[in-house]
Amino acid sequence: MLPRLLYIADVPIENSLHGSALLYRLLLDYPRDRLRIVETGAQPSLPHRRLPGVDYRHVPQRLGRLRRTRLAKLVNSMAMLGAAHVSRATRIATLGFDADAVLTVTNGNGWLAAVAFARGRKLPYHLICHDEWSGGGATLAALASMKERIFAQAYRGAASRLCVSPAMVAAYERRFGAAGVTLYPARSPHGLVYEGLSPRLAAGASGRVVAFAGSMSTLAMVEANRRLAKAIAPLGGRLVIYGPATVDAHPALAQPNIEVRGLLPPDALIAALRNEVDILYLPMWFGPGEKANERLSFPSKLTDYTNVGLPIYVSGDADCAAALWERQHPGVALVQHSTAIADIAADIQKLFEDRQLARSLAERAKAVGDMMFAATSAEQIFYRTLTQRS
Repeated sequence: MLPRLLYIADVPIENSLHGSALLYRLLLDYPRDRLRIVETGAQPSLPHRRLPGVDYRHVPQRLGRLRRTRLAKLVNSMAMLGAAHVSRATRIATLGFDADAVLTVTNGNGWLAAVAFARGRKLPYHLICHDEWSGGGATLAALASMKERIFAQAYRGAASRLCVSPAMVAAYERRFGAAGVTLYPARSPHGLVYEGLSPRLAAGASGRVVAFAGSMSTLAMVEANRRLAKAIAPLGGRLVIYGPATVDAHPALAQPNIEVRGLLPPDALIAALRNEVDILYLPMWFGPGEKANERLSFPSKLTDYTNVGLPIYVSGDADCAAALWERQHPGVALVQHSTAIADIAADIQKLFEDRQLARSLAERAKAVGDMMFAATSAEQIFYRTLTQRS
C-alpha cells in the first residue's frame, strides 16, 4: 500500500518543464485520494496543467516582489532562515489530510518547511534532489557554510534521497556520508513513444532548422542560444525556441534567424520537433556560481529529446552532466566544449551536410533514451523507495 503522501515544496507540479514535469510524470498514476500537494513557490501550478483529481493548495511566498530586485539575495537569505519553521498558512494547507510521509524537492526554501513539518509530526520525509541547493548563489555568500550544514543534516535524516544523476549520488555520498538512489527524469507514462527516426530525417531531408526546447533561467543560457544563432546564420540556419522565453524579456534573442514559438504541451512539442526541425540543441552553460549544477543536475529535456528521432548537439564543459552522459553512451550526441562561433558553426555544418552522421546520432539517442527514461522504470524506483522506507 502506497503511503498517504503530502508534498510540500516550491516546485509546482504540472505538465510543463524541468522539475515540474519530472514530478508530474512521477505522480501521474499515484492514487488521488492518497496525495495532497502544497506548493510554496512564488508561482503556483496552472490548473489546466495539474494532476487530475488531486487536491492542490498554494501557500504564497512572503516578500515575493523583493525577490526580483537588487535585494534578492538578502530577502532569500532571510526567507531561508525563517523557512525551518512551519508557517500558520502551511499548517492550514495540510489540515484534513492524515499523511503517512512527506515528499519534497530541494529547490528554493519550501523544502525546509517540509522537513520541519515532517520532523514535528515524526513522519518520514523523502527528498528529491534535482539541482544543487547548498552551493547555489541565491543567498548571501556569508551563509554558504550554514547552507551546507543545513542541507547535510536534512539529507542524512531523510527516509530516502532520490538524486537526478549518478554524479549527484556519488558527490553527496562523499560530502554527507549518506547513500542516495538515482532517479533519472522520465517520460510520461501516458505519452506517445515514437518508433525510429523523425519523418524529416528518415526521408533524407536536408533542412537547416535547429531547435532549443526549455526555459532560459540564466543570462548564460540566453547567450548560449544567441551564440548558436550567430554561428548558423551564415549557413542559412534558423534557431527555433520552444519555451516560456520572450524577446521582450531577453532582447538578445531578437535576431533575424531566431523564432520564438512559446511553450507547448510535451506531446505537441515532440510532434513539432519531429515534423519541423533537423537538430536539437542542448546547452549546458548555466552561468556564474552554477558550476555544480552543470556537473550534477541531469538535463531533463533529454527525456523528450531522445524520443524525437533527431541528432542532439550539446555544448558545455567537459565535466557537465550532458557530456558525461555522452561518454557513458558514446554516439548519443555530438558534444562541443568550445564557445567559439567558428567551432560551433563547423559542428552544425557537419550535421547539416552529413546525413549518415545525423542518422547515426539520432538512432543511438533514441535507443539509449528508450532504455534510460522509460516511465515504468522511474515509477518502480519511486514506489519501491516509498514503500520500503516509509
